[in-house]
Amino acid sequence: MNLDGLTMELIKETTLEDISESYREVVEIIGIDKFIELSAYARGDELYFPKVENIIAPARNRRIKKEWNGYNTKELADKYNLTTKQIGNILKDEPFIGQMTIDDLLAAQGG
Repeated sequence: MNLDGLTMELIKETTLEDISESYREVVEIIGIDKFIELSAYARGDELYFPKVENIIAPARNRRIKKEWNGYNTKELADKYNLTTKQIGNILKDEPFIGQMTIDDLLAAQGG
């Protein structure tokens, strides 16, 4: 953020009460400095923040793939509060336990 001296002075004097009520909860979470930085980044555009579930889904999916043993789909669904169909979709590209991938097969054949 490239701001002139006067703008920087005014930012230092800005208080929570100066911020519109609709943004105060955000300011309380991230602070005025980060809020101003975010505002400069957005330049008046609205920002979309995804739900936490969407942010952590890739990490959850990696963990499900790591924990899957070929027989525990129902247990994983219960543990991660998903349906067995959702678990199946996460695992659809995973090879069956004991099944070789094409890369494994070629490596085993020396090719």
